[in-house]
Amino acid sequence: MYGYKTFTEITDMGPFVTKLLLQVPEGMGPKELGADALKIYVERKSAKDGKIIFTKDLFNPQLPGEPSKGFQQAVNIYPGNSQGEPSADGGWIIAELKPEPLGKRTEGTMLSSEYVVSEYKVTLTCRDLHQKNATYIFDTDLGDICPQKKGWAVSRAVSGKIPLKYAYYTPEQISKKIPLVIWLHGAGEGGDDPKIPYTGNKAVNLSSEDIQNKLGGASFILVPQCPTVWMDDGHEQLGRSGKSIYSEPLKACIDEFINARKDFIDPDRILIGGCSNGGFMTVRMAIDYPGFFAAGFPACEAFYEENITQEVIDRLCTLPLWFIHDKDDEIVNPAETSLPLYHKLVQAGAENIHFTYYDRKNPVFDQYGPDFKFPPEQFKHAVWVNVYNDDCFTDIDGQPAADSDGPLTLWQWLGKIHG
Repeated sequence: MYGYKTFTEITDMGPFVTKLLLQVPEGMGPKELGADALKIYVERKSAKDGKIIFTKDLFNPQLPGEPSKGFQQAVNIYPGNSQGEPSADGGWIIAELKPEPLGKRTEGTMLSSEYVVSEYKVTLTCRDLHQKNATYIFDTDLGDICPQKKGWAVSRAVSGKIPLKYAYYTPEQISKKIPLVIWLHGAGEGGDDPKIPYTGNKAVNLSSEDIQNKLGGASFILVPQCPTVWMDDGHEQLGRSGKSIYSEPLKACIDEFINARKDFIDPDRILIGGCSNGGFMTVRMAIDYPGFFAAGFPACEAFYEENITQEVIDRLCTLPLWFIHDKDDEIVNPAETSLPLYHKLVQAGAENIHFTYYDRKNPVFDQYGPDFKFPPEQFKHAVWVNVYNDDCFTDIDGQPAADSDGPLTLWQWLGKIHG
């Protein structure tokens, strides 16, 4: 038996095993292998009880689902090193896999998610040094590699009524005070594993060179996690009250994070955004703490029209805001949430305000096929993918968003914000 490593890539659809690294066995012959030389079997198991995960329909979780186990096909095989990079004499065989459900590292519902244990058994059939048929089996897990996690860490707040766990990113070089970006997760990413909110989808891309440069070269990123959902008002978890039991705990978490880095964080550049349930909380926090945030960018937010009072408009009217929503959103109807809020703010005189309103097929999903739990090209709610890829550059009329310097994207706009 031989060892393997997994290589996890955080894609638009979440974290997937996209490479298997197989330690070259002693006595193995030439490494020029075809994809048919590998037989790759995987079982996805719960880290809590070790049982095989049953993949369920996202919109019909009451259905029994299917056991998450089976075979994957390598799309490319080449010699490499222990980090999954091509190398003629690196001592490893790299098997590339396409992102597919059997390779996903998380599993969950609309209310919570968990990391799963991916147990592989790889059978390699080839020639040995004596040109005889040989079979090698790789089933010892030697660990996972995820380069996108560089600079990220997790921790827990010690203050607040409900101390929150959180993930955060620290730039390598800080030469002056820099912005803090706060990202608030969606409903499926709450719980007690702070890795979920920043790797359960592509939030790690906020630390990419492209977005960091648009923010002036460097920024801190804070991704708090609530135990349930941000919309939890103490009575309903996903109701329409517009209240949250996490408003004070989240502010305490943010304050604690800033105070520990007060020499490095610019207090006039605290930027807050989030998706869906987190988009709701972006609006909620801006209402509860007027003047604290320099800008907000709620995506597919769920702050409902019946809660938009005159006080809400007064508190939000001077805050720079950029809304993102799809007109055909199946989960949160923009006609009941972001659209009325946007229009009322504009009527009240809000000036630095934008709204990217999608009414087209979302092109970032083209790489994913129909084997997923839901057809991605039909999942209009997922505009957070566009946020992570800085694909928000139009205004509500479909024309390019712009300021006095010309057209700009969401992250270029955020990079210009000064409270």
